[in-house]
This record gives sequence, structure tokens and C-alpha cells, in this order.
Amino acid sequence: MQMPVTTETLVDLATMAAMLGVGALAIVLVAAMPRTRASLFLLGYFICVVLDSAVDLAWLGWGRALTVGNIRWLHTVNVPVAYLYGPLLYGYVVALTSPSRGFDRRELWHLLPFAVAMLFSLANAMAGLDTTRMGGKAFLVTYHAWVLSGLAYLVFAVRHIYRSRHVLERSVADESALRLTWLRGLTTLIAVSWIWMTVDRFATAAGRAPQGWPALMLDGMTFATLFMLAWFGLRQPVLVQDEPPKDEMAPVPVDSGVPYARSALTAAQCAEIAAELARLMEREQLYVDSHLDLQLLSQRGGWPPNYVSQALNQGRGQNFFEFVNGYRVAAAERHLADPGDGRSILEIALACGFGSKSTFNAVFKRLTGSTPREYRRVRHETRNEPAI
Repeated sequence: MQMPVTTETLVDLATMAAMLGVGALAIVLVAAMPRTRASLFLLGYFICVVLDSAVDLAWLGWGRALTVGNIRWLHTVNVPVAYLYGPLLYGYVVALTSPSRGFDRRELWHLLPFAVAMLFSLANAMAGLDTTRMGGKAFLVTYHAWVLSGLAYLVFAVRHIYRSRHVLERSVADESALRLTWLRGLTTLIAVSWIWMTVDRFATAAGRAPQGWPALMLDGMTFATLFMLAWFGLRQPVLVQDEPPKDEMAPVPVDSGVPYARSALTAAQCAEIAAELARLMEREQLYVDSHLDLQLLSQRGGWPPNYVSQALNQGRGQNFFEFVNGYRVAAAERHLADPGDGRSILEIALACGFGSKSTFNAVFKRLTGSTPREYRRVRHETRNEPAI
């Protein structure tokens, strides 16, 4: 016997089926991507979504045909899996915005809530612990507490995004890429949907399940978070370059605390590479390419990305963001100060390598202290002032 067919049931079925399909497709696409730490976390998240969606579909489609024992065994899948969403999202954010590193056993502590939930769910499926007073309370805790754990990880993820900007500027010159707006929006949407889901669960347990649009909104937000992560996550490159191979590092203490202490480059070599990079930038005007990043610059210059980053830092006192955008802003200043250049600010921004007007305004003001419009107005007014 199947559950009664209502509008909400049909919407739930459609949402879960869509999530199962999108999640399965995302797994195939991620598996075909180059293997990185970020892609592994993304793969793990989509696997969890597929498992969770499959359990929900089984419940929605055959809920009344399932015995209590069947439901307990289903809970051995969806309850523990829920405790992986937060760690996997946080791990994805860290892997996306940090240099890759070796496995650290301390990271296994993040799996502790999952392990506890799994052990209890298995014990409950085999022994029916939820029939006792304490077992019933323990089940409710494991069934709902994942939201608190997940929200804590979302807070950590957002904090890491804000704190990682200075690291990202070593590899990225695009202001819009540095903001990671889609990732911030995703974490916010997930937080709202998880809180909403918790309210829905407690209301259902109290016999006051939300009806109508609140339930439909939850379905919409749940699918939107998955689609957003799949759409942007599959196209988002890792923003921070890896460290150089070990044979390119000098044998110095790991805990020296000195930036680039393990690099084999000398100060003279840094200055030489920095000077050559400046000549390359001026000669070929690489900065006009809005997609220029550390990897592309290293390919054009012929040095490893980490060497380029170190040379700019120690040879010029700049990070990659400041180096590239310094040339872009200087070119824009020349065009803005030219009274014969009738192009709009957007046209000048695009011609100088900026991806959008908002990015141009933000970077220009950061490096010059004024907006492009103010700079153009002041320059033209100064030029038109009569000589004394």
C-alpha cells in the first residue's frame, strides 16, 4: 500500500527524484574531473545526496508498506549521512581556497559524529533501542542534532572564505573570483534550508506539520542548494596553486615560520625573475586578458607558479593581485586622463583586462583612492584650468 497521493506528496516525490538525478549526474561529472582535494569533497557530498534522496524516495513511495524494522534500517543510511554534509562542505571550501597538503590523521575527528550516529543507528536497527525511553530520546537526538553540527561547519566555512582572501590574492587577480559570491550565497541558502527543515521536523513530531507553501518552499530551497553547488562547483577551479615539488625546496626546518623558507630561490633570483615578469607584462600586455591567473603567467614566463609568487612578493613587495591589477589600473588611468578617449568607463575597463564595471570600480578605488569616474573628472578639470 502506498501513501495517499496529495499535491505535497507529488512535489516531494518530484523534488527527491530531481535531486537523485542531479546528484547522480554530478557524481559522474566529478569522477571525470582531474583528481583534487576539492573534487573529492564535492564527490563525497553528491554521494551523500544520492543516498539521502534514495531513502526519501523509498519512504515517500512505499512508506505504508514498510515495517518498523525496515524504517530502522533505512535510518542507518540517511541519519549518519546527514552528519557528513557539514564536514564535506567545509572541507570543500578549505580545499578550494588553500594549498593542497598531505593527509592529517587529526582530520578524522570530523567523522566522529558520523561514526556515533552510524553505531547507534545500527544498534537501533538490530535491537530496537527506540522502544525504550532512553533509546527513544537518543534516537531523536541523533535524528535532529546533525543540523547544529552542520550549521557550525557552515560558520567555519564562511569565516574561512573571508580569511582566505590574502592567500587567494597570490594566485588570482579577478576581484569577482576573490569574492566567491556564489559560495557565500550557497552557504547562506543551505543554512536557511537546514533551519527551516529543523522547524518542519519538530512541527511534524508535535503533530503540526507545515502545510501548503512552507513545505513547497523547503522543497524548492533544498533542490536549489544542490543545483547551485553542482552548477558552480563543477566549473569552479581550485584558486590556490600547490606547493612546488619537494626536490625544488631547500632543506630547512618546516617550523621555521619564515615565508617561502623551504624555497630554493635566492634573493637575487627573486629580483631577476620579478624584473623579467615586469618586462613580459609590459611587452606583451598580458594584463589585458581578464582570465590571467598565476598558472597562466607562470606558463608564459617559464617558472613554476610558486616561484612566480615568491619572486613578486620578495622582488617587488607585491602579491599576484596587486602586480597584475597595478598594470591594469595604470593603463586605465592613461585612458581616463586622455580627453580624446571618448569610450565609456565600462569599455575602458574591459579593454584593460577587468571582467566587469563593478570589479573595475572596486580595484581602481583600492589602488588609487578614487573611483574611475572621479579620476576622469578631476583629470579633465585639471587639464582645462587656465595657466597662471
